[in-house]
Amino acid sequence: MILSANGSETKIETLGKNFRRSLSAEFDRKDLSGQTSSSAFSSAGNKPKKISASLQIPTSWPEKLTELWNLADALDEKENPVVYTVADELCKASKIRQVIFAGSLDVKEDDTLLVYNVNFALQEFNSAAEKREEREKEKAVPETPAADGEIIVGSVDHAKIEAAAKVQ
Repeated sequence: MILSANGSETKIETLGKNFRRSLSAEFDRKDLSGQTSSSAFSSAGNKPKKISASLQIPTSWPEKLTELWNLADALDEKENPVVYTVADELCKASKIRQVIFAGSLDVKEDDTLLVYNVNFALQEFNSAAEKREEREKEKAVPETPAADGEIIVGSVDHAKIEAAAKVQ
């Protein structure tokens, strides 16, 4: 797994040993059957996929642990978590292109093996479902002109909202 941002790349496997990852996806479905045998449901949308990862960093490699902490702690110029482009076969198969560190980063020292057992989570950012919803919302922009002092943005994209606000 390679994480890239701001012109730098980090191959997670090189930070330690025994790198493992798993993927989970939450499908939010609401049961509409009530007290009947109906199989009716309502979709509340697909939530971002999550990648759980673990590795062992030898205690003699403290700089590798620091490197991982720096990746997890990194913030952009707006104090938001850095969005990483991910290169990984599991992510590619799941159509995950961008991730952020989410949840927790846990480090436990193992005195017997002289390693740090590290667990962390990455969350999909700007998912395919999210992009699809964004396109739908942009198509749904009303044709009526805005009232005095109002700007119709037609998007939930923060960059587009900020750009529209600057026009004022």
